[in-house]
Amino acid sequence: MTPVDHHHRQQASTYLQRLAFLMTIAVSFGWIPVAAAENEVECGSIRIEMQGEGYDVTCGIEDISDVTVETLEANSIDGTHFLVVTDFRTNYGYIFESRGLRQGLATIFNDLEMEDWTGGKSEQGMVTSEFNSVYKTVPSECVGFQKYTSRDQWGGWRRHVIGFGCSRVGDKSQVYEAMKRVKFPG
Repeated sequence: MTPVDHHHRQQASTYLQRLAFLMTIAVSFGWIPVAAAENEVECGSIRIEMQGEGYDVTCGIEDISDVTVETLEANSIDGTHFLVVTDFRTNYGYIFESRGLRQGLATIFNDLEMEDWTGGKSEQGMVTSEFNSVYKTVPSECVGFQKYTSRDQWGGWRRHVIGFGCSRVGDKSQVYEAMKRVKFPG
C-alpha cells in the first residue's frame, strides 16, 4: 500500500466514524424523529447484545460505503447511568488504524468532554479509562472503552468497537456492571 492510499483510507475512516456518530446523536437528541430514523433496528438484528433487564435499549445500523456501523444505547430504567457502544466493521476496502482510547473517543464522540482522565479496569478484553464529563448537561463520572479485532494482513484492523458509559450519580461501578451485561462482538 502506498503512502497516498494509506492517507486516503485514514481520512475516509475518520469521515465515516464522524458521520455515524453524528447520525446517532441526531437521533438521540430527537433532531431526527425516531420513526424516521432509517437505521434504527430491532436489537436482536445486530452483533452487540445487552443481556438482562433494567435498561431501555435502542439499536441502529448504518452501511456507509465500505463500513457497517452498529450502535447500541442502553439507558438504565432508573436513570442513574447509560452506556453507548459503537461497532465499526469494514466490509472490504478500508482498514482501521490503532488509536489511543482518548483520541478515538474524541474523534467519534467529538462533543464529549473528558476531564481528569485516568486508567480504568480491564473488562471483557477492552482497554478502559475513566474520566469526568458534563454529558447532556449532567455532571457524570464516565468510563470509556475500546478494542480492535480482526487483524488485517496489511497491518490495520477490520473491526473497532468503542464506546463509553456514564453514571449520573457518581458511581462508575454502575458502568462496569452494565459493560458486563454487553455481549461484545468479536
